[in-house]
Amino acid sequence: MRLTLPLMALTTLMVACGEIEVSLTTDATAYQPGDTVQLLLQNQGTPKVGYNFCIVRIERREEDAGWTHTPHLGEDEACPAMSQTLKGGAQAQGTLRLPVELRAGEYRIVHEVDTFRTDSQGRTVQEPVTSNLFLVGEEGTP
Repeated sequence: MRLTLPLMALTTLMVACGEIEVSLTTDATAYQPGDTVQLLLQNQGTPKVGYNFCIVRIERREEDAGWTHTPHLGEDEACPAMSQTLKGGAQAQGTLRLPVELRAGEYRIVHEVDTFRTDSQGRTVQEPVTSNLFLVGEEGTP
């Protein structure tokens, strides 16, 4: 019994250290195609994380397929792939321009943040952070 409690405490501590507490929110709940979305990434945890707002996914909810990826960068646009560091308790702001050809529907933004950990094969561990849901209307409709 004496060995069980310290072992349980150590296991709980290791699990807690491996988790991140990061949120991603948008400045509105409805947009039009071509609008600019203001993003807020907040690190409520203690460990730092890496991020780059240039590397995010826009996902659209499809009735029969669930969430599907929607491309948002044009072929002629450059994206600097430099990672920024977000310390525990800090926040960062960024922007994302929605494509003008975006169909009406329900969307979310997903960003893979770098946990600065590696897995058993030595690969960097990234964890997805999903934004709040938002609607995109057809051009000219509220």
